[in-house]
Amino acid sequence: MKLSTIAIFIAAVATTNALTPNSAAPESSVSRRGAFGLLGAGAAAAFILQPQVANAAAAKTGAASPFTGDYNDPNHPECLRQVKVVGAPLRADGTRSQYPVIEVTGYDGKGDSKICTDRPTRDDLWKVQGTVKSSNSAVIDFSPKGGPSNLLATYEDGGIVFPDGNKWTKVARGTDSRRPADMSTLKSD
Repeated sequence: MKLSTIAIFIAAVATTNALTPNSAAPESSVSRRGAFGLLGAGAAAAFILQPQVANAAAAKTGAASPFTGDYNDPNHPECLRQVKVVGAPLRADGTRSQYPVIEVTGYDGKGDSKICTDRPTRDDLWKVQGTVKSSNSAVIDFSPKGGPSNLLATYEDGGIVFPDGNKWTKVARGTDSRRPADMSTLKSD
């Protein structure tokens, strides 16, 4: 915005004779020096005002993202692990980050068992978020669950691999039986 204002000001100053003292009558033709000045000012304004290339993220959102889907976690067999990639939130200045948000929803079972044998309720679910950095890497904040705040997650060979060697394997048709029975979002009271 500021560059465009400056460019318009420069173009206006370069094309006006009001700021130069000239007691003679105005000429009907433009001198060679004046023509080159106008041409230079116009070229400078066009260069400054040209549209800038958008910094689009290489990472995709929604179903197009390789991260999106349901997973098997070997550390929590038969437990819910659902990953979604959504667009970055809108900032106060009306712009968005170039990095989409990764949302992980899960359930670790009841009690001390790490094996899920029951369906969770909506209140049993935990949710963590992070940022997708490229088409196959993300950083996830597991601190709400007591884990690391910036855990690197890499998508490779049909799963999400973490630095400790744990690999969540994507389930092709999803894991509906691991989700809460009541997943309705609208209620008519």
